[in-house]
Amino acid sequence: MDYELGIIGGMGPLATSVFFEYLVKHTRAHRDQDHINSIVLNHTFLPDRSQVIKEGKEEVFLDRIKEDFDLLNGLDLKAIAIPCNTSHYFFDQVQAMSRAPIINMVEETLAYAKALGARQVTVLASDGTAQSGIYKTYGQALGLEVRMPEAREQKLVMDRIYQVKEEGKTFFADINDLIDRYQVDSEVILACTELSAMEIGNRPVIDALKVLGNQAIKACGREIVE
Repeated sequence: MDYELGIIGGMGPLATSVFFEYLVKHTRAHRDQDHINSIVLNHTFLPDRSQVIKEGKEEVFLDRIKEDFDLLNGLDLKAIAIPCNTSHYFFDQVQAMSRAPIINMVEETLAYAKALGARQVTVLASDGTAQSGIYKTYGQALGLEVRMPEAREQKLVMDRIYQVKEEGKTFFADINDLIDRYQVDSEVILACTELSAMEIGNRPVIDALKVLGNQAIKACGREIVE
């Protein structure tokens, strides 16, 4: 079959739909056949990434996501996108499972920030992403200072992430206030795809989901529509 892009989603389902909508709206196309031929796995049964990282049960997640690669490895894909920042804690392990190259959402997002001239970034993310240190690890390699919210603010971010998952709510004034406060002296990265689903107005953040979308479009040989 002539699939080009594999998407491993379901983490969560709303974020996956936001990612796919971004692909459709930002791929230059004049007819159906000009769009990226994609296969979307909305794998909602994948274990909570923050929970398995906290509990040291990484194999529980890896065993389940291997099911996705068992399906995708039979296709001649140009790239795979996984619209979940926290899952990139397992990037090396999942890339080893895949025949196709996986776009590294975290590395590409920080490289984009660097290209914008950023020296310091503030990362709003899930507890799993924050505690794993993946943004700090990749940021250090790029010479970026990576800042995470203080504990009280991190709890707020995590609570709002789960409200998106549980209630489908997408507007939170306190998250917008938090973005405004950190944008005073740093670039703010939305590093959880539930944050990408939130209504933040025209605040000039770096959205990791959009960076992933742009890289997926380019990997499939398409032109990006801004």
